[in-house]
Amino acid sequence: MNGYYLRFVLAWLVGVGVGCTSAPVHYYTLAAPPDKSLPAAQTALAVDVRVVHIPPPLNRSELIVRAGSSEITLLDNERWASSVSDEIKNAVRLELLRRLGRLSGLRPDFTKLTLDIDVQQLEAEIGQHAVLEASWIATLSATGQRSNGARVTACTFQADEKIHTGYAGIVEGYQREIAALADAIVTTLTGPTGGNDCQKPTEVSAGGAGSKDR
Repeated sequence: MNGYYLRFVLAWLVGVGVGCTSAPVHYYTLAAPPDKSLPAAQTALAVDVRVVHIPPPLNRSELIVRAGSSEITLLDNERWASSVSDEIKNAVRLELLRRLGRLSGLRPDFTKLTLDIDVQQLEAEIGQHAVLEASWIATLSATGQRSNGARVTACTFQADEKIHTGYAGIVEGYQREIAALADAIVTTLTGPTGGNDCQKPTEVSAGGAGSKDR
């Protein structure tokens, strides 16, 4: 094989290799890293979080972004590290454990917190905002306690976070909303009425400044 044909074959092989190279896939998680400025939290309360419902169009491995009022886009190369329901479950549980270890206000005979989350909305518009809307039911119980001795609290939650440009900014907005959801749950359960006044949705305004009753 002379030099011309050798160069031709090498150039063809390089071209095929470049053509077959796909864009890298990025994976994201809703579990935010711990705040290293705070001491490690420990709680004896067992926490079980379950996502009992999420709209099927949202329960995908790809990130979803809204473009305008009627169009959504699936991002094939921007994906969740696990299913969306598992990401929410694990992130909320982690945030609850971080808070419950630093707070008091729960009766000492309660040994388990069971949280059922119904997700109604989880969407974002890139460079604009991320929205999380969910309802939750928290059940506090003691070991061996009959179901009629448990304390049950039900509430709703809405958050609308301003986000920065980029897909990582969307995920960070969701992480802040998950943290705000955990704050709202713990505040409700440890408040003076023990969650008995949770009749209105808990809403977090854009920017994650705090929660308020509508």
